[in-house]
Amino acid sequence: MRSPVSAFVMLPLSLLSCAHPVAPAPRAAPSQPSPVSAPVAARDTEAINAPARVGAVTETLHGVEVADPYRALETASPVTDAWVQSQNARSEAYLTSHPRPDIARRLGELLAIGNLRGASIGGSRVFYTKRDGDREQAVAMMSERSAAGAWSPPRQLFDPHTLGARSAIDWMAPSPRGRYLALGVSQNGDERSTLRVMEVATGRLLPEAIAHTKWCRLSWLPDESGFYFTRYPREGEARHDAAAEDTYWRAMFFHRLGASPDGAADARVFEVGERTHAPSPDVSDDGRWLVVNLFKGWSRTDVLLIDRRAPVAPGALPRAVPVVVGRESISHATVHRGRMFVLTNDRAPRFAIHGAPVASVLASPASTAVRDEPALFGAAPWRTVVAQGENPIEDFTLAGDRLVVGHLQNIASRLRSFALDGTDGREIPLPSEGSSPSIVSSGESPVVAFGFQSFFEPSAVMAVDARARSPQPQVIDHATTDVDFSRFVMERASIPSRDGTPINAFVLRPRAATQDGRNPVLLYGYGGFNVSLLPTFRRDPIYWLERGGIYVVANLRGGAEFGEDWHQAGAMGNKEHVFEDFEAVLAWLSTSRWSSPSRIAINGGSNGGLLMGAMLTRAPERFAATFSSVGLYDMVRFVRFPPAEIWTSEYGDPSQPDAFRWLHAYSPYHRVRDGVRYPAAWIETADHDTRVHWAHSTKFAARLQDAQAGEAPVYFYMQRDVGHGAGTQRSDELRRLSRMFTFVEDRLGLEAPPQNEAAPQRSELRGGQ
Repeated sequence: MRSPVSAFVMLPLSLLSCAHPVAPAPRAAPSQPSPVSAPVAARDTEAINAPARVGAVTETLHGVEVADPYRALETASPVTDAWVQSQNARSEAYLTSHPRPDIARRLGELLAIGNLRGASIGGSRVFYTKRDGDREQAVAMMSERSAAGAWSPPRQLFDPHTLGARSAIDWMAPSPRGRYLALGVSQNGDERSTLRVMEVATGRLLPEAIAHTKWCRLSWLPDESGFYFTRYPREGEARHDAAAEDTYWRAMFFHRLGASPDGAADARVFEVGERTHAPSPDVSDDGRWLVVNLFKGWSRTDVLLIDRRAPVAPGALPRAVPVVVGRESISHATVHRGRMFVLTNDRAPRFAIHGAPVASVLASPASTAVRDEPALFGAAPWRTVVAQGENPIEDFTLAGDRLVVGHLQNIASRLRSFALDGTDGREIPLPSEGSSPSIVSSGESPVVAFGFQSFFEPSAVMAVDARARSPQPQVIDHATTDVDFSRFVMERASIPSRDGTPINAFVLRPRAATQDGRNPVLLYGYGGFNVSLLPTFRRDPIYWLERGGIYVVANLRGGAEFGEDWHQAGAMGNKEHVFEDFEAVLAWLSTSRWSSPSRIAINGGSNGGLLMGAMLTRAPERFAATFSSVGLYDMVRFVRFPPAEIWTSEYGDPSQPDAFRWLHAYSPYHRVRDGVRYPAAWIETADHDTRVHWAHSTKFAARLQDAQAGEAPVYFYMQRDVGHGAGTQRSDELRRLSRMFTFVEDRLGLEAPPQNEAAPQRSELRGGQ
């Protein structure tokens, strides 16, 4: 069970490129540039940028003069089209002049290593997605457990390419007994899913095809006759906005199989009061109760309860009884065997699990207390099932008469099984210090499935019988590789930030590396939205280690590694802490003698792209290059690009004076200063990104190019037919990583390994349009 927060978060590119807010129509991506048939000489960026400065604006906001020299690059226009085409051609000319077939070849081999994600359970069947070999997209897989407890060989259920050459699976939800599999399919990485339903036994797609189900949350009835699900308004419905479609006003509906395949006749069940809110349904195992977990931001969720047996007047919505409302806390609930279980950080920043009989919950008025008033939990009818401990709880699931809890210990996943009253705790051993990104179960079955991976262990799907006295997970499917990981080591460093807060850094390095100040380093960070950077298997660090480099992952404030206090320490007006933490790690890389500024590159995407922009404008002397993807850079106007209003609970609302003050103070676009010697920068975006609008990147890259006083280049690149990261084709990811390492190795002075090979084909390193 995951909080609905995950449906909106701008996940790190390390997750998105392997896995899951929209560009409105008037701001559609600039038209696709003409193919470049021959190497293009590097063009003067002044000549490229001058036409785009025609729309320069200076405004007074909250008493502060704010310059926006590249306002014209926010919208699609002939000027923006020409700018993007010229910038892409300039970047492609650079790549052509630095041919590196070895990079594309080795990355292609590493991307062929299997990638297994999204484990879920329906009855005795476990479902997940898998991409391996030369496969462009992940396919849906299934394995079935026999009465004797053995798992069948995995088999492929669904290939999204049957619905289009650039189709991808966004999400899956099996029915309780595994007869059906609901899934969302989108095109070109835009995540605008169409809901489809497959009959598992036959592999037949049912007539259902329900559009506007981006980031859908779905919960089946126990008898598998239908499901509750979420979608955005469609044309002709109230609150539909063509300029921001599939962005705001997500509502909950009920769909019965076989009725109205396009969902037009589906009954509306729950509506939100504000357009950035979003409900998530959860049907109890007996079918009586519908829990509504209502997302209201990254620091608040409400819980409501609907009695499915209660009469509903024609045309009315079912009555949703408030359970946990009005509290500045994150709560997520489910009903199992007549009891409600709530995972919450209410007065428990590292989270706790509480339980109460549903009848008692309904008899008690919901608390509307705020944080400084008495806690809701701990009083009747609630009983603490799993108390807050030293380590934060991440997840939980209910399997028959067992409660399985996932928590973090020393920034790595741990699993424990409990009786439903929280007693009889049993450790579920994991293969190593790694990451278990989800734990799932299905009703009365004692089986729990989960994924597992670590820095040097490719992903696997595992299952365990939670009733066992000494539970031992079984491997259902796993990725294999011939990479010799014994050549590498993982170490940890504890680095004091500016205010003394210790920051963990995972240091992955070749075993033979020495602290001579000359090692090439690639430093990765994110720091936000309650996202924990755990030990996960990624292909780009493995490539870098094989090239003799050191790869570092920094666990910055703003994440969830140590609970809600850690998140809040890097959110809203505390965002500067995130940047200070990253600066501290950068400084440590030099003082520890692992490296030096001329040999350090930094990398991040999405919210991590904001981090890259902040580092360029705060600490340009501490590193030599950055590769920043789909980032936010204009924090004064970010809310104007849907669905960014959702993120005001993380960053603050620039229309408010206090929030404007801190946002303007760190906004990368506004911190760029003329005459500064900036490091080399590659600013990359995507034309189908429905989370972070490409205008952030166009404006920031142009402003950096104008201000650069040094010799280091600043490049801009727009990917085509690609989104924020989810649903990215293997070949697109190969090209992106090839671009990154071509640029980073060149700027850090790494020589290509000696070999006699022809230059790569154009499509290996560039867009391949």
